Amino acid sequence: MNAKADRKSLLRSSIKSETASVEKRFDPQELDKRYEAAEDALAGRPLGLAGPRLDASLAAADLRAEIGASSDANAKVIIRIPIDKAHDNPFNARQIYDPETVKSLAASLATRGQLVAAPAITHPSMPGHYLLIDGHYRKRALLAAGKTEIECVVHDVSDELDMYRMSYLINEERNAQSPLDNALAWQKLLDEAKVADGEGIAELIGISPAAVAKTMALLKMPQSALDKMREYPTKFGVAIGYEVYRISKIVAEKELLDLMERVVKDDLSSRALEQVRAKLEEAKPRKKKEVSRQYRINSGPAQIGFIKEWDSGKVAFEVNLADPKEREALVDELKRRFNLSENH
Repeated sequence: MNAKADRKSLLRSSIKSETASVEKRFDPQELDKRYEAAEDALAGRPLGLAGPRLDASLAAADLRAEIGASSDANAKVIIRIPIDKAHDNPFNARQIYDPETVKSLAASLATRGQLVAAPAITHPSMPGHYLLIDGHYRKRALLAAGKTEIECVVHDVSDELDMYRMSYLINEERNAQSPLDNALAWQKLLDEAKVADGEGIAELIGISPAAVAKTMALLKMPQSALDKMREYPTKFGVAIGYEVYRISKIVAEKELLDLMERVVKDDLSSRALEQVRAKLEEAKPRKKKEVSRQYRINSGPAQIGFIKEWDSGKVAFEVNLADPKEREALVDELKRRFNLSENH
């Protein structure tokens, strides 16, 4: 294998290691192997893919000095800051954090340290403080491990939408966020008027408005269903989540939760859920369509109102009388017909 191919292989190992440490739980031996691969890969790129590749012959102890002395204007420096000065991204793409994953990552960080610096920006209103763009799992794990500092790479980001976009892209590349993560984050963007509507979200991150609408529909489900999705985020992708939402409009909450449990235990596909929904809709008694009749009220050639009646007994009546005397006479007649007084 040539040197270029070898570097690509090592970089893939680095990315997979970071993703695995966040999303999955491993036994200590397996985790050590993956971190060893990441350390090898990062020997020439201490910033992962965020910074320049250094000469592999440099000693590990000299890497930070090399980055700081680089003449490249785009080179970014790793800084170590107190965790209490590293604040969460208010528009982070990830909204759901698994406590067990935090615990597993904390055990690794306690022994091996932080391998990948978290991207951050300087805090816009608190001098000496920073906002994380990504790396919120790392921050939580470092706190759980009793660490007081976090390594960050400071970026220039123009506004909050750029912070969200960067966070979204990072998590999207790692497949680290669930549709519910997205729905919650997008709702916050809407609530705080950062975007006007679903089309604004679609344009911001480069997906279709239909995909945004299907994802946002998840938030219309009962809170208990959302809690189940929080508990098992990897089981409910967009297609499965949207089918669950459509079924939620047909069945009672308990039936919905039972079905979601089947998704978790039996790995039901979106196609299987579609078939379940079709059977439920077929079994649901169809509401009989009411027949209505409408009668025009004319004054000469012009229509001035209508009377509409339904088989159920409902009657609607609307008329426009320009003459005050005619209007008063009609109202008085209706009052007598329905035995109405002024207090009614």
